[in-house]
Amino acid sequence: MNGLVLCLVGLTLLVSGATAALPALWLTRAPAARPAPQGGAEAGTTLWLVRGGGRHWFVNGEPITAPALAQLLRSEGATADVRLLPSSALPIGEVSEALGWLRRQGAAAVVLELPEGR
Repeated sequence: MNGLVLCLVGLTLLVSGATAALPALWLTRAPAARPAPQGGAEAGTTLWLVRGGGRHWFVNGEPITAPALAQLLRSEGATADVRLLPSSALPIGEVSEALGWLRRQGAAAVVLELPEGR
C-alpha cells in the first residue's frame, strides 16, 4: 500500500510540474542566428585558435608557439576574425586566462566558441 501511495504522489508531482512548465516552454523564443562577422570573414582571415593542455596553441590546426601567435595576431590587425576553441580538459580559470591573453595581443576581437551540448 505504501508503494502505491508513493507512486501516486510521484506521478502527481510529475504531471503537475510538467503542466506548470508548459507556458514557459511555449513562450521561449527560438534562438536567432548570429550574422557573419564583417571584415575578417569576408577577407578570409578567420583564425581558429585552439588552446590545449600544457599551454599548447594551434592555429587553424597547425601547432604554434605563444610568441609566434602573438606576432601573428599583431600582424593581422583588427580585420581578423579570431575564434578561440578551448580544450574541454582545461579548467575555466585557464580558459579565462587564455582569452585575456589573446585579447591583449592584437587589435582584433576574440570570440570564445563553445561547442553546443547536445
